[in-house]
Amino acid sequence: MIDRPLSPHLQIYKVQVTNFFSIMHRLTGILLFLLLVMLSWYFTLHVYFPELFIVKCLNVLLSTFIAKLVCILCFISFSYHFLNGIRHLLWDAGFNLEITDVLKSAMLLTVMLILSTMAFLFVFI
Repeated sequence: MIDRPLSPHLQIYKVQVTNFFSIMHRLTGILLFLLLVMLSWYFTLHVYFPELFIVKCLNVLLSTFIAKLVCILCFISFSYHFLNGIRHLLWDAGFNLEITDVLKSAMLLTVMLILSTMAFLFVFI
């Protein structure tokens, strides 16, 4: 029996741009779903049980620098997921399917993500 790795093995497989952007799209989708669940619970507790100690602690916690940093990261995650979703919709419609177009749209997505994040920081921070 020959002792060799299964193909394609992670040590020899090169991650492609489409793979990376697809994995990031899925991760940001999961993150946004979890954020939605947490915010729903927080708002429900805040409206119906404002006198609870945990709600008062969360209110103090949300005014810290770390909470603002998390807010920025959530915005980046949302922007990426939104822009990449538009990219996927264009692919579903049959646009930008050539590898050069895919790379150009990945670069455009990255530039748009940076610009939208800078606009967010300028307006809200």
